[in-house]
Amino acid sequence: MKIKKSDFYSPLGIVLILGNLVILNLVSTKFFGRLDLTENKLYTLSDVTKQILRDLEEPLTIKAYFTRDLPAPYNNTSQFVQDQLAEMKAYSRGNFRYELVDPADQEKLKAEADKFRLEPIQVNEMKKDKVEFKLAYLGMVLLYEDKQEVIPTIQSLDNLEYEILSKIRRVTSSKIPTIGFLEGHGETPLRADPSQPGSESMGGLDRELRKLYDIKPVNLEARSEVPEGIDLLCIVGPKEDIPERDRFVIDQFLMRGGRILLLANKVKTELQQMSATKGSLRIDNWTQQYGFKINDDLVLDRACPTLPFQTMSQYGRQITMVNYPFFPEVQTFNRTNSAMKILRQVRLYFPSSIDTSVAPGYNSITVTPLMWSSDKATTMEGTYDIDPFNMRGKFTFDKGHIPLAALISGNFQSYYTNKEIPQDAEGNPISTGPILNSSPDTRIVVIGDANMINDLYQVPGLDNLTAVLNIIDWLAQDEALIGIRSRSVVSRPLGEVSDGARQVVKYSNMLIPPLIVIGFGLVRWRMRKSAAKAMMRANPSAGSGGDAK
Repeated sequence: MKIKKSDFYSPLGIVLILGNLVILNLVSTKFFGRLDLTENKLYTLSDVTKQILRDLEEPLTIKAYFTRDLPAPYNNTSQFVQDQLAEMKAYSRGNFRYELVDPADQEKLKAEADKFRLEPIQVNEMKKDKVEFKLAYLGMVLLYEDKQEVIPTIQSLDNLEYEILSKIRRVTSSKIPTIGFLEGHGETPLRADPSQPGSESMGGLDRELRKLYDIKPVNLEARSEVPEGIDLLCIVGPKEDIPERDRFVIDQFLMRGGRILLLANKVKTELQQMSATKGSLRIDNWTQQYGFKINDDLVLDRACPTLPFQTMSQYGRQITMVNYPFFPEVQTFNRTNSAMKILRQVRLYFPSSIDTSVAPGYNSITVTPLMWSSDKATTMEGTYDIDPFNMRGKFTFDKGHIPLAALISGNFQSYYTNKEIPQDAEGNPISTGPILNSSPDTRIVVIGDANMINDLYQVPGLDNLTAVLNIIDWLAQDEALIGIRSRSVVSRPLGEVSDGARQVVKYSNMLIPPLIVIGFGLVRWRMRKSAAKAMMRANPSAGSGGDAK
């Protein structure tokens, strides 16, 4: 039976088409699909997000305050956010709601935004050949029971899923994990000192951690134990030695099942002065009890960045680009560990190697390396010289896969078993309780470099911050967000190749494209010449210019 064109325009045909569209829309609200061809599925909700949304026990409301009709690059933000929230609603079971509002011309909505501390930002807009300034809202608030979390400004769409999900975890969790940061021994501070511009800090780490955790400084000077409620103790970059009484407190924290993250520099370096000396940290005997030691060396790696260094010549000062092997670019990770699984490239700065040779003596613990150098590396011990112009020809880079970070897990034995409890300044034991001699199953992660997370060393595109955040999530037993955060990794490092292979690639790129064009031209020329000869054979009189008889 043939369907005539007029059948589509009949009243019954129009009713059937409209009915099918209504049914299709109803079905599409229950079933959601998307084709995402990106490597890490950047534009598709992760399985973790879907499960968290399905497990919501009470209604969660997201109210997004977005100004409409914004200039580029803000014009697509509102639509992207709406699509993301709509997808989240599609995968939830009715307890996820969202609303997009524009407070531009409504004083009530502006008052609401102010109550939630959503500050408008200033954007530039070109109108009639002149720049105009406009205030725009690009934030949202999450409401769950009597709790609320705010995203003041959505600055990056690449990490929007992580931003929203981290806030959902905070408002829905019955207990927020607490991360402690040891201080009092010259550790790298979380926040920079305003009175000292350019001072060391870990501001980027601090901002990201506060999205999920409570952060607490831990000073052990007048304490007999780590404060109660600390789930993970981070020791980052102590420049002074850790005294015996503090080691005892940390030891007993570990014996109670606490987890520890240690990032330390065993060699003190000053890049501006090109000087390096052995640091003040003397913790080897202590940490060997836990199955590891940070060596007093510097790791050099052929996989490294090219940096500008100032030199003197007969023409005065000049800048020379030099490969600097003291900044290894790590691309070899233990992919079986979820914290390392999707990392691409981490750059370390004057790292020391991790000695795990003492671990086999302890049957109750397991040591697992997390990061290694490349297969063309070496170490510098004893006398340190970090000037790149003094090391040419001195090293062969004949050591490979040097451990730079490690996980130690299991049941630890106390360093203070059969020892006296350390005393305070008055000669009294710092603790009156019994010494805990062994721990339940717990974890330590050690990295032989504290500079990797220092704000002064952060480079866009590298995964340093992601790596440390992943490790903290893993140690704090909150692994759900690791995969989501890592999906935004953008580093795509090139593999190490030999000088000969590099020359082959270089000259191939120079010669092959022109040869392809020349070859294509020759083929076309031969084809046209052959076609002309064929035409001459088919019509000989056409070439003579005479009239055909």
